[in-house]
Amino acid sequence: MRNRLRFVTVGLLSTAMMSIGSALAWADDGSIVLDLVRHGESVDNAKGIIDTVPPGTQLDATGDGQATAVATAIQNEYTNIAGIFSSDEIRSQETATPLAQELNMYPLDPSHILSGLNEIPAGSFEGDSTTSLEGILYLLGPLSWVFGDVLMPDIGDPSVNGVTFDESFGGAVQTIYGDTVGGAGTSVNDVAFSSEGAIAVWTMMNVNNPDFSVLLQEIEQTDGFLPNAGQVVIEGSPGDWTLVSYDGTAVPQDPGLGTDLFVDFRNLIEAPQFAGYDIYEALLGGNSATIDAALQTGITQVDTALSQFPVEVFDQIVGALGGSI
Repeated sequence: MRNRLRFVTVGLLSTAMMSIGSALAWADDGSIVLDLVRHGESVDNAKGIIDTVPPGTQLDATGDGQATAVATAIQNEYTNIAGIFSSDEIRSQETATPLAQELNMYPLDPSHILSGLNEIPAGSFEGDSTTSLEGILYLLGPLSWVFGDVLMPDIGDPSVNGVTFDESFGGAVQTIYGDTVGGAGTSVNDVAFSSEGAIAVWTMMNVNNPDFSVLLQEIEQTDGFLPNAGQVVIEGSPGDWTLVSYDGTAVPQDPGLGTDLFVDFRNLIEAPQFAGYDIYEALLGGNSATIDAALQTGITQVDTALSQFPVEVFDQIVGALGGSI
């Protein structure tokens, strides 16, 4: 799988959780539970204005109330929280504040403010209405990444594509994971405050069981990917994440044959794209050692993806048929 190729040194996925309300305990394989929380309502957010450049606008009164409410909900859900993390955006940091204060983690450790958690850049669409044509165009790139076209540029900011976004947000998640498993104690629950598009897109790009029905349901009910102070819970380790719940809706741990095959095919077509982009970046740098390393890594990624694809497909079809072949 492409995700495993991106992080080849991490542990295996722990036993799947039955529901969001299940007791969450340390797993021997090094998995963690990561609660990705969207910020509360901000000033620009309430006006329906695209706001992606940090620090952005502050929470309004409604957002303050949402921050307090989600802090209570998180404490009711998790017994131990190892760390609280936030993007550079002031709305995310303000949403994290009530929880951090109640857990004696305020102010946040500067190393827990991660730019990788920032919203997907809107570029030239910054400041436009979310319901305008520009607002729709802003979503085209990120939606393409979810379905495997990771070289599709962010239309508002062509310097960003699915590869750079995945590496940026994924790097922040890797930092959170490393901080947790490398620390003392047995807490394995982390909370990261970020933004709607970044949370939804990265999650659907990286979990083994992307459930697009919950995303479509969210769009139908709220006209967005995730409501203010909405939570997306994933469990596992870098390269091997399972979606546990999306905005309070428990997600099946076994997604079914259709989703399994979709993920297999997406991993297959993503591998050469990630490899090709990394090689391209190395060539631009002009360092021969970097170019050679990128070529070697890229060849390994593509070769592994090609060899794993038929095995994964066969195993999943056999499993769907009850192992009757």
